[in-house]
Formats: sequence, C-alpha cells, structure tokens
Amino acid sequence: MIDILVTILQESGVDFGFFRLLDFITFRVLLTAMTALIFLLIFGHRIIVELYQKRMRDTGSDFAALDMRNKRGTPTAGGIMIIFAVFISVFLWGKLGNPYLQVILFSFLYFGLIGWFDDAQKVRMKSSLFGLSQLAKTVLQLLFIVPYAIWFISPFNPVPAIHHTEVWLPFVKHPLFDAGPILFGAFIIFVFFSILNAVNITDGLDGLVTGPSILAVAAYGIFAYILGNTVLSGYFLFPYFAGCGELSVFAGGLVGALFGFLWYNAYPAEVFMGDTGSLAIGGALAVMAFQTRQEMLFPLAGGMFVVMIFSSLVQEKIGMRLGRRILIRAPIHHSLRYRGIAEPKVVTRLWIISTLMMLVALLSIKLR
Repeated sequence: MIDILVTILQESGVDFGFFRLLDFITFRVLLTAMTALIFLLIFGHRIIVELYQKRMRDTGSDFAALDMRNKRGTPTAGGIMIIFAVFISVFLWGKLGNPYLQVILFSFLYFGLIGWFDDAQKVRMKSSLFGLSQLAKTVLQLLFIVPYAIWFISPFNPVPAIHHTEVWLPFVKHPLFDAGPILFGAFIIFVFFSILNAVNITDGLDGLVTGPSILAVAAYGIFAYILGNTVLSGYFLFPYFAGCGELSVFAGGLVGALFGFLWYNAYPAEVFMGDTGSLAIGGALAVMAFQTRQEMLFPLAGGMFVVMIFSSLVQEKIGMRLGRRILIRAPIHHSLRYRGIAEPKVVTRLWIISTLMMLVALLSIKLR
C-alpha cells in the first residue's frame, strides 16, 4: 500500500529522497517485521480478551498429554493474532501485485481459516478430540494443495519455467534431474501435505511451535532474498527468480508476528496458537519451500517438525500394528514431559536443536 502511495506521489511530482529506501527489500523486511511485532505488543492483549469473551477457550484432553487439565480455559485460536499482524504489515510494506506474495498470502489465509473452523468445532464440542474430522481436514487441505500443484507446473507460476519440475538437493550445485509434470505434481501434493501437518502436529507445549517456525521462516526468507537478487544469486550460483525477494518481506512480517505472539505464548501461555496458527504457518512454509525450489531443504530448516511427525507416524503406523508402544508417548515432546523434564526446559532444548539444524541449512548456501 505504501509503495502504491509513493508511486502516486512521484507521478504527481512529489519525490522525497527517502522514498528510495522503499526500493531496498532489506529495508522493507525490517519495517514489516517491526510493524507486525509492534502491532501485537499493542493489540495482542485485547485480542486475547476478545477470544476469551467469545468463549474460544481450550478444552484440553485427559490423555493426549500430561497435565493438560490445568491449561483448560486458556484462550485458543490465537493464530488469528498472527494472521492479522502479518496481513497488516505486509499490506503496508509489501508490493501487493507480486505473484509470489499473492500466492503465499492466499495460502496463509486459507489454511488459517481451516484451522479456525477446527478450533471452533473443538470449542463447540468441548473437547480437543472432536474438531473437524480427519477426512474433512484432508479434503479441505487438498482443495488448495492439488490446484496449487497444477498451478506450480503451469506457465502462470512466476518461477522460471525451466525450473518448474527440476529436483534440487541441498549442498548440490545443479538439479539432479527433471521429474516431469505428472511425477513432480504428485511430489508437490505429498510434500506440501506433509509439511502442513508436520507443523500442525508439533503444537502441544507453550511456545514449542513458535521458535522452530521463526527459524524456518527466517531461513527461507534468506533464500528468497538471495534468489530474488541478481548479484547474490549469481555469486552463490543459484538461479535468479525475478520478484522472489518479495517472499522475504512476507517472511519478515511472519517472523515479527511470531515474536509478538511469543510474548503471550511463552510459558505459562496466556493464549494458545491452535490449528488456526499452526496450519497457517505450515501452509506458508510449504509455499516458501516450493517457490524458492528448496523443498528438499525442509528436513534441515524445519527439522524439528519432521522429527515430530516422524515420531507420531512410527508410533501410529508401526507401534500400534505391533501391539506395543515404541515411544512412551508421541509426538516425542510428550515423551520428554513424561520423563519428568519441565515444560520450559523441553521447549528451550528443542529450540536449541532447531537452531543447530537451521544453521546447517544455511551452510548449504555456500557449501554447494
């Protein structure tokens, strides 16, 4: 919006020297992050009170995790705070005509709405076990993912056509091979769905999703900036994606919003993210991964999410069939709590591991 206003002023003959700062993506990334953070610091408490008054309160579960009953009544669906902050900040500082920005904003909002309906259903049924059915959630998710896969391999995707169906690996300078539209389309559906639900399943402890999300979003924001810069992309031997840098503006807004949310979500949480936030973040991360063509980097950049969903799948698909538990509880953070480790210590240690994995992911920029 501000970019449009400045353009109108310049065309009218009003041109101040500081207007040129808006041409620098790094400047707009910082302003977007600051705007989202300040918005939540100012209005976050009011939104939490509104959620409480609207009876959007967590119902807990008697057996899904330890000591959940003492968290009952805490406002949930707090991801709506993140969505508001991101949209306001990106609306102000982003270039809204950019196709990269348009697709990630739509994804962010779409999956946030699915999460909101799921959270509302849990509140209505007074149980965290009775939100949207697994079938309903899967169908609603695929209603976006399948068209996105078709769009991605089409000429409408702003990623250069030559790179649409190539398979890239971290630490490898050139693509391994071209998978073709059908095989790569199926790959998109599988990976997008996996990333989306990996982030969703990680939610369970105060602040647990927020830290790894900040790290993963920041990592992909750095990649987007490099790919959208002719000099840096050439220097690091990446392909140049014109306009891709605008994804880093979105990343800045989301990082700022997540820090603002963490102000209230840190232990003991005043508000829970709910599926509203975790699904929105998962959808945004999946789009960033594909639009930067770094989807295979996710096991490093978002390694904590991969570990969580893997532990759940091992428990559900293998352990249950064998008739015994492989893990004490799944996802793995519940096993750590069961062993008596305090919740803040579990969260902090998992953040530290996430930081290490994200740094390894960033090494792939140079070590190729």
